[in-house]
Amino acid sequence: MPGVVSRFYSDAAGATMWVLDRESHEGSWASVDYEPGQPDYEVQQAGDRSLWDETEAAYLQWIKWGRPDITRFGITITPDKQTIWLDTPANPL
Repeated sequence: MPGVVSRFYSDAAGATMWVLDRESHEGSWASVDYEPGQPDYEVQQAGDRSLWDETEAAYLQWIKWGRPDITRFGITITPDKQTIWLDTPANPL
């Protein structure tokens, strides 16, 4: 997710994940709170990007690919473009 950074905080009471758009001047952000024993997570998001929706879509795509480890991803950089790939440059994402 271009321009996005995430932070994760946890303690005995639960956990919170923040997703922040560092490049947007609109200040897009999302957060999700986990409380042990609760079946649902509270999600909040604001700004011009729906960052939680993007995060969820990226996670589901990673699941579809078989949960590949970071070592299976690569990048090819040329003067004109950058291409991210999985397992081999012949498999661009």
